[in-house]
Amino acid sequence: MYFKIDSILKEKFNKAGIKSNEKIAILGNNSEDYIKLLIQILNSDAIIVPVSPLLPVSKVHNALNNIGCSKIIVDEQVSYEDDSEINSIPLGYFLEELKSMDLRKLISIFNIYKISETPDKNASIIFTSGSTNLPKAVLHTIGNHWFNARGSNDNIEFNNGDCWLISLPLNHVSGFSTIFKALAGKADICVRPGNLTLTETMGKKRITHLSLIPSQLSELISNPDMVKILKKLKAILIGGASAPLKLIEEAASFKLPVYNSYGSTEMASQITCTIKNDTLAHLKTSGRILKYREIKISENGEISVKGRTLFKGYIEKDNSGNEIIMQPLDEDGWFNTGDCGFLDEEGYLHVSGRKDLMFVYKGENIFPEEIESVLKEIKEVDDALVVLVTQSGEEQTPVAFLKSKNYLKLDFESIKKSLSARIEPFKIPKIFLKWPKQAEERSLKPDRESFKRIALREINSR
Repeated sequence: MYFKIDSILKEKFNKAGIKSNEKIAILGNNSEDYIKLLIQILNSDAIIVPVSPLLPVSKVHNALNNIGCSKIIVDEQVSYEDDSEINSIPLGYFLEELKSMDLRKLISIFNIYKISETPDKNASIIFTSGSTNLPKAVLHTIGNHWFNARGSNDNIEFNNGDCWLISLPLNHVSGFSTIFKALAGKADICVRPGNLTLTETMGKKRITHLSLIPSQLSELISNPDMVKILKKLKAILIGGASAPLKLIEEAASFKLPVYNSYGSTEMASQITCTIKNDTLAHLKTSGRILKYREIKISENGEISVKGRTLFKGYIEKDNSGNEIIMQPLDEDGWFNTGDCGFLDEEGYLHVSGRKDLMFVYKGENIFPEEIESVLKEIKEVDDALVVLVTQSGEEQTPVAFLKSKNYLKLDFESIKKSLSARIEPFKIPKIFLKWPKQAEERSLKPDRESFKRIALREINSR
């Protein structure tokens, strides 16, 4: 154990059947009690499986059954139905003990040196939030999370007296990894209460560090009062999606302590990151490789990584239903990320887009992310997503979804003219559609297949 567990909580863990090396799922919204529970399950040597509360119950059952997870702790505020193969335990069963714990003290007494004795111990299974394929079950060791945190803290100082606000889901590696940053730095963490918006939380909590996706930063800096608060922070880490250049420029104009980064679930979160007081030109990249990681670009432009943060493998089942750990590495131990990009002369990473999202239109290779990036530079456009739609009997058509507060006033001919000055003619979308309400972002990455289906319906109904 990493510290002495509360005796009553330990007794309840035993009664609930929580055992060493057993997979324990947690289904709930972000909360301080959730974090305490995560740390205590980690302390009990069980394997943590955080599950998104946004998933339909059937998908939760399928995901857990596929990895042989037979226990789930459920926050009673989240909709859930029991499965015959999975034993559910109400979070309320542990709540009295969790409420009595002080999170700051829990972090301060955590024995970080114990981690170095068992770096290969299985610690968590986190489901990917991939933009196209079904989520994969990513197995991390305690060492993966530990060295991710150490490399991050070496780049962005996070120590005793600091407080990092977790505004991203704990079931996502970006939120989950913040707990280890706090353990490594003996620093504080806090969570946005469910009854408060991010803006309201920023006005009430003592915060020094913050992780955001670009849309969250855009929302905050639109409020002059929030800009004043953000300027006082030590770090604002941007990740989860490619940040529009105009957003980076705006944040830099306010002299905000922004860090741009690139990461993946398989590498336990961050891979590259910009540095303190970096130039605007550097902030428009994904930064340089962090400690304990390695990176290379293959001949076809794909980004490959390895290092002490590289996951143990994907949990899968063979044809006989037995659990196996798949390690999709090449003969030299490199993991191909599926992203394409390049390293400049200073070692800063520039990400072009997903290899599996690239499409061929009129014989030309196109990354939708490149088109989206240019669209997001247009003042009236808040967000953009490009898909390729194939209509029966017709050629493939690039379609752009645009999110704008004044969508009905957008001048599409003017937008096309603006694009023609930045990208080749064959990359300019032929059809523009309004960002659909039913496709509002429910995770850190958009569901592109959903956007494709919506585009096809919209076009066929015309």
